[in-house]
Amino acid sequence: MARQRQTVAERLRVVPEPVRESAAPLPSSDPRLVELVRLLARRAARDFIEAEKRESGRNHPD
Repeated sequence: MARQRQTVAERLRVVPEPVRESAAPLPSSDPRLVELVRLLARRAARDFIEAEKRESGRNHPD
């Protein structure tokens, strides 16, 4: 049985990339829906980064 590795990333680097249009946009895509999905994705990413920062602060108090 393989053992689990106990590794932890020391630093998390987030590099923003420009938004790329989808390769094959659907002809029936509602632009409002597309913008809503992008907004929700950005908010989820921001929340994730903030949660990671909070967790790293708890694990490594300075």
